Amino acid sequence: MRFLVNNGKARFFVAAMKRDWFRFGAAYFALAMLFGWFAAIQLRRYPMGASEAVAIYGCLLLLFAYYLAPGFAAPRAWLKARLRGANGVALCLILFILPYLVYCAGTRDFRWPAFAKLFGLAAVPFGLFAIAPVRNPKGMNWQDVVVLLWLMLPVLAGRLAGIWNKPVNLDFMARVFLVGVGSWSFLILRGLEGSGYEFGFSRIVARDAAVNFAGFAILAAPLGLAIRFISWNPHWRGLQGLVFDYATIFLFVAVTEELFFRGLIQNLLEGSLASRYAAQGITSVLFGLSHILHAPFPNWRYVALATIAGWFYGSAYRSHRSLMASAATHALVDRLWRTWFTVAFTAARV
Repeated sequence: MRFLVNNGKARFFVAAMKRDWFRFGAAYFALAMLFGWFAAIQLRRYPMGASEAVAIYGCLLLLFAYYLAPGFAAPRAWLKARLRGANGVALCLILFILPYLVYCAGTRDFRWPAFAKLFGLAAVPFGLFAIAPVRNPKGMNWQDVVVLLWLMLPVLAGRLAGIWNKPVNLDFMARVFLVGVGSWSFLILRGLEGSGYEFGFSRIVARDAAVNFAGFAILAAPLGLAIRFISWNPHWRGLQGLVFDYATIFLFVAVTEELFFRGLIQNLLEGSLASRYAAQGITSVLFGLSHILHAPFPNWRYVALATIAGWFYGSAYRSHRSLMASAATHALVDRLWRTWFTVAFTAARV
C-alpha cells in the first residue's frame, strides 16, 4: 500500500514538473514572439544588416532564457542540481557572457570596458556565494549585503550604459542581464527560498495588484498634487500603446526592482527581524531613498512618493508571497501615473 502511495506521489511530481517545463516554454515563446514583432517594427526606424539584427535578437533570446528560468520550479530545480561548486560558477559565467559575445559577433561592437562590466557584475555574486556560503539561509548575511550593493549601485549611479550600443543604447538588456544574475545567484547558487519569483498569474495576483494600486492612488494622487510632484494632464495614446508600454515596464523595470527590493531585501529582512511589517517598512524607506538622485538632487518629494509606493508594492508582495503581484502593482503605477498626469521630473518612476 505504501509503495502505491509513493508511486502515485512520484507520478504526480513528474507530471507537475512536465507542466512547469511547458509553462516555461510557453512564456519563453510568447516573449520571443512579442519582441520579434517589436524588432521588426524597429528595423523600419533603425535600418541594419541581417547579421546585426540576428545577433541582437539572439542575444536578447539568451537573456530572456536566463531571466525566466529561475521563475519556474522545474527549470530552477534542474539548474540547482547541476550548478554546484567551482564548475557551476564557471559554467554560470560562461553562460552569462555568451549573450554579449553573440551580440558582438554580428554587430562588431566588442568593447573591453563593456565586457569587463558584465564579467564583474556576474563574477562577484556567483563566486562569493560559492566561496563563502551563508550561515543563515533565511536571513540577511554579510554576503547578501555585498551582492545586493554590487548589483544595485551601478543601476542607481547610471553606470550600465555603453554595453549594448547598436542600433542605439539598449539599456533594457542590462536590466534583463541583472535580473538573470540576481535570480541565479540568490535562488540557485545561494538557495534562497520564498522569494516569490514565480512567473504565474491568477485572480488572486490580479486582485492583490488592483487593491494595492487603488490604495496607493487614493493616498498618493492628492499628495502628489499638493506637493506639486505631479499635475493633471491626461494623454491617451490608445489601448494598444497602453498595453505594450505596460508590458515593457513590467518586464524591464517592475520585475527588476521588485526582485531586488521585495523578493530579496524584504524577504531577507523578514528572516532576520522576524517581523513582516518591520521588513516591509524598512524596505519601503530604502526604496524611497533609491530615488533621491533624480534631479533636482536631493529629490525629497520623489523619495516621499516612492516610499509610499514601496509600502503598497510590499503589501502586494506580502499578501501571497508573489513578486508578480508587486510587479503588476508597480507597472500599473508607472504606466497609469504617466497616462493621466505630468510628472514634475521627466525621468521619474516610482
